[in-house]
Amino acid sequence: MTGPTATSDVLAGTSWRIRSIDRVAMAAGEGEPMVLTFGHDGRVSGSTGVNRLTASYNVTPEYLTFGPMATTRRAGTPELMAQEHKVVGSLAGMCRYQLSATSLELDGPYGPVELERYGAPTRPIAGTDARGVDA
Repeated sequence: MTGPTATSDVLAGTSWRIRSIDRVAMAAGEGEPMVLTFGHDGRVSGSTGVNRLTASYNVTPEYLTFGPMATTRRAGTPELMAQEHKVVGSLAGMCRYQLSATSLELDGPYGPVELERYGAPTRPIAGTDARGVDA
C-alpha cells in the first residue's frame, strides 16, 4: 500500500493472539480466536472472542497508542462479555510495549497484556532474521 495513510511501522502486517490480561488467561471465544491484526493503513482489527473490533493505532519506540475502539454488537455469555470488556479496555490509549519476534507485551490500563505471534509471519519483525528469530 502506498500513499499518505500507508504505514510500514514495526507492527504493520502482523497478527497477534491475546494470551492473557493482568496475568489471567483469556478463554476461547465463540468460534473465533482473540487475534489482533495490524494493518499498513494505521488500523488494527480483530476479535474479542465474541465481537469484531477495529481502531486506529500508532507506534513510537516506547508506546503503542490505540484510538477509539469500535466493536460489533453481538451478545455472548456473561463471562465472555466481561472478558470482552477487559480486552477492549486494555487496548485503550497509550501503552508501553515490548516486542520480540514471537511476543508482544503491553502495559495496558487493566494490567499487562501478553500476546503471541499468530499465523505464519508475512515478514520478520525489525531486529529479527527472515525466520523471525531475534538477531
